[in-house]
Amino acid sequence: MLEESLMNMVRTSRLWQEGGTVIAACSGGTDSLTLTDIMAKAAEEDDVTVLVAHVHHHLRGEEADEDARFVSAFCKDRDLSYTQFDIDPQALKEKEGLSLEDAARRLRYEALETYRKKVGAQGIFVAHHEDDQAETILMNLVRGTGTRGLRGMLPVNGYIARPFLAATRKDMETYCKEEGLSYRTDSTNGNPALLRNWVRLELLPLLATKNPRIKAALVQAAAVAQSDEAYLEKMAQKYLDSFSRNIFGTYDIDVGPTFDKLDLAIKSRVIRLAVKGVGGEELGFDHVKKILRLIEKGISGKSLDVPGHVRLIYINGRLMAGRHETDRAAQREKKLEIKEKQRHASQY
Repeated sequence: MLEESLMNMVRTSRLWQEGGTVIAACSGGTDSLTLTDIMAKAAEEDDVTVLVAHVHHHLRGEEADEDARFVSAFCKDRDLSYTQFDIDPQALKEKEGLSLEDAARRLRYEALETYRKKVGAQGIFVAHHEDDQAETILMNLVRGTGTRGLRGMLPVNGYIARPFLAATRKDMETYCKEEGLSYRTDSTNGNPALLRNWVRLELLPLLATKNPRIKAALVQAAAVAQSDEAYLEKMAQKYLDSFSRNIFGTYDIDVGPTFDKLDLAIKSRVIRLAVKGVGGEELGFDHVKKILRLIEKGISGKSLDVPGHVRLIYINGRLMAGRHETDRAAQREKKLEIKEKQRHASQY
């Protein structure tokens, strides 16, 4: 019954398409192992090709090496394609001042997305479940968030599919036990110095003393926030479609009187959508406030750089959002370097 329920969750994801190719992100733990096993079984019946990807973070020495060997052996035993990606979150943390968790997450998803494009897969399936969703919402609240943070993780976000958000950690453990699947355990999961672990080990149990169904309550709140956010984003996109132009990858947005009459909730989302639309990162409200202040001051030629190598320039009632010039220069320099190497190579 549990297997059938979990398999149905995978099959109802819109990124699971008959005859298609999908990626299963597998760390070797109970959750991702359950997902990979379920996907492999469903794939046989649905004519879907499942490619297993394991990301090695190089943070736990021999333990992490053993994780990789374990997943590789699991795939070999089931005749599944296995690919390993090696990343260095410690280096990114030091370079950009990120937390180790955020650095690892960014590099992990970048590696998976690069692989997806390479193999032409329809989606990347990850094993986040209801417990993860509750933890994520609380983490966002601790860090400071608005509606976007309250919505937690989406069942489908771009090419990322999370089919198990309606399942629990206990479901994963039960499945592995019923199927006789051994799995790996991350020794750092018991370290409360990491925010997610602290939320899981200390904050959630404390909240459960007041509401035993706190996880379900948080997940329900996320569903409401997702609905609200979808509507607000739709309104913001409608404004962009009507009052902006995308010229060679640069947004040219009318931020005059019509924009000024918009509610703050729509204004902030117009800004976020524009920045993401030119390849920038998801902006926090602090950055959004700075951009709105730039517009309010109305000083033509004034600019602001935001994460993701995006520069915004205010010019006479319009806001230009495009890739940072230094980023473009670096890209041009790289292309010239490659061409020069190719030219030299052709001479020999």
